[in-house]
Amino acid sequence: MGKYFSDVVDQAIEDLYYCCDNDKAKAAADALLLAAKEDDGDACYILSRCFSGSCYSWEYHPFEENEAAAYAMLHHAISLGSAAAVLGALRMDMLTPELREIMPFDSIKEAWDVIYEKAENGCAFCQYMIGNTYYFLDIIEIEDQKESNFANKGAWNEWKRLQIKQCLPWFEKAFSGGMILAGRNYGQYYQYGRGEYIPAEPGKEVPIIRQGAERGYPEWMYAYAHYLAYTEDNDKEALPWALKAAEAGHLWGWHIIGDIYWNGRAVERNLPYALECYKKTASYGNDSYACRQLGRLYFNGWGTAVDYAQAVQWLERDKEPEGFKYDLLGICYLLGHGCRQDPARGKALLERSEKSCYKSYGLGMMYAEGIGVREDIEKGVEHLKAAGNYEPAIEALKHYKKSLFGVWRRK
Repeated sequence: MGKYFSDVVDQAIEDLYYCCDNDKAKAAADALLLAAKEDDGDACYILSRCFSGSCYSWEYHPFEENEAAAYAMLHHAISLGSAAAVLGALRMDMLTPELREIMPFDSIKEAWDVIYEKAENGCAFCQYMIGNTYYFLDIIEIEDQKESNFANKGAWNEWKRLQIKQCLPWFEKAFSGGMILAGRNYGQYYQYGRGEYIPAEPGKEVPIIRQGAERGYPEWMYAYAHYLAYTEDNDKEALPWALKAAEAGHLWGWHIIGDIYWNGRAVERNLPYALECYKKTASYGNDSYACRQLGRLYFNGWGTAVDYAQAVQWLERDKEPEGFKYDLLGICYLLGHGCRQDPARGKALLERSEKSCYKSYGLGMMYAEGIGVREDIEKGVEHLKAAGNYEPAIEALKHYKKSLFGVWRRK
């Protein structure tokens, strides 16, 4: 028997939550699956977390989100008497009447007491769970409290405020003990506050981020590098932290390194190396930002030869709802650069994009050449002029002139 759970579960918690290593995570999941088949309820619960998305692990974790599988594992875990599963289901808003009926506890408080004892005995994972019950005010249901139990609404709100504050020592213990995820809510407590109960204190989260980085947590080395690079504009100090994060397995560290070598403020500018950095995270790290950057590099021929096909490939993998992808993709589909020409899609993408020289160039070519729309050279020229110093737009304008009667036409 392990120190807090079974040997398998104790080891899995360490491999899943005290580091960000995909190989260890997959091996842990395999071991948990075997334990689950032997009716280890806690193993079932940890497996359900694996299927529940990146907020329960990290952004590039190796598990496919599967709500049905998560619920099935959670159901089995609760039926087998996992106190952690009961609290987890409560936190996930999945503690249905059916699950309450099958849990072998007289109350949620009884399950909470089990986890609380493990937390007091030093289990960082359980300390994190207890911290969450205060942070998210799950403690209201755990303690079966209601406003009518208090003299007035002010007293009720003060009780809730004091409960939320109790998350801090638990998150600090969990974070110090290796539970990487504890740093998220611990930092957000200060960064964003908690509604009407706890005011935000921006800046107080920074020491927590640095603590995580100094403890060697890959997620927090990345977060600290991100803070230094994009909030403090300090690429010189950001670079070693980004390198440490990347070397420790946090693939998103590479896009910070790529940016630092792209802008060349703290190091000599090196666009070919920046491209290689973006590839490392875009190929394996589910990083939309890096995909977008690769699209820009290949589209413009920065650090590499112009390759519209590669640009389209990477830009299509960018899943974020904004950015340069719409204008660049719009041009590619409008003109058939690196893909089959599709003027209708090109027009839709360009109109969806934000104002930029690329958008102006694309719309200019569309109207001036009548690509997918009725030709309107004057309107096209207006857009091309709005593209400013963008070289393709300057070249395109050379093909049009205004007649003696003030009508724009081709030369």
